[in-house]
Amino acid sequence: MIFGALFFFLNSPSFAAVFEDEIGRKVEIPGPPQRIISVAPSVTEILFALGLGERIVGVSNYCNFPPEALRKEKVGGYITPSLEKILALRPDLVFQTADGDLKAFVNRLAGFGIPVYITNPRSVAETLKAVLKIGEATFSSPAAQVLAEGMRAKMAGIRDKIAGRPRLRALHAMSVDPLISSGKETFVHDLILLAGGENIAADAKGKHPLLSMEEVIARDPQVILLSSMLSNEPMTAQKQALGRYREISAVRAGRIQVIQADLILRPSPRIVDGLAEVARAIHPEAFP
Repeated sequence: MIFGALFFFLNSPSFAAVFEDEIGRKVEIPGPPQRIISVAPSVTEILFALGLGERIVGVSNYCNFPPEALRKEKVGGYITPSLEKILALRPDLVFQTADGDLKAFVNRLAGFGIPVYITNPRSVAETLKAVLKIGEATFSSPAAQVLAEGMRAKMAGIRDKIAGRPRLRALHAMSVDPLISSGKETFVHDLILLAGGENIAADAKGKHPLLSMEEVIARDPQVILLSSMLSNEPMTAQKQALGRYREISAVRAGRIQVIQADLILRPSPRIVDGLAEVARAIHPEAFP
C-alpha cells in the first residue's frame, strides 16, 4: 500500500508551483491538484464552495458539510489522521490545520513527496484571506475571488443594517454548568463585535474561559448566545438552567438564542451566515 503511494508520487508531473501557506511554510505543488485530502472541516467547506468537490478523495471524521462531504472516504481525526489511509488514497495535496503534532505529520508525508498546506485563520478577516490562499494553492483563484467577494458583500449588508445602533452586552456560552464562554482570541468574539455587540468575556483569561454565575450576573449581558459543540444540539436544558437567573437582563427579556456551533466556530464560508445569526440575535429590530 505504502509502496504503491510512493510509486505514484515518484511518477507525478515535473511541473510545480511554490506557495506560502498560512504559517509561512513554502509548499511546492505539482500543478492543479486532482486528488485532495482535507483533514480540516473548514477547508473541506471551502474546497466544495470552490467547486472542487469531485477532486476531494478524503476528509476527516468531522467534515460534515456540505452533505456530499459525508460520502467521502474518512482518514481519521483532524489532529491525528491516519497516515496509512492518507497514503492509500494517493493524494497530490493534503490540507491540515495548525493544531496537533504538525511537525511529525508534515515530515512523514514529505518523505513520500506529498505536499501539505497548513491553514491557520484566527479571525473573520483571516478567514477571507484563507479562502483566497486556498484558491491559489488549488489553482482556483477566480472561483476564490468570487467566493470572497460574496462573503464581503454579505458582511457589508449586515454592517449597513446595524449601523448606528447601540452596542449591547453579549455572552456566548458553550455550556452552562460549568459556564464556558469565548474570550478575546476567538471567532465568536470577532463576530460579536462585527454584529454590534460587546463581549462580556473579552477581558477574561484564555480563549474559552470559565465564568462564574456571579461574574455573569455582575456583567449583566443583554443577549446570551448558546452553541453546543454538537452541531444541532437545541440546548434546552441549558436554556432552562439560565432561566432561573432573573437578575440577568437577557433572561428577563427572553434574549437567549441558540446558534449552530459550526456557523460561528468554524472558519469556513458559512461564518458570514454565523455573523448574520449573531447580528439578528443582538439587533433583531434590524432584521424584520
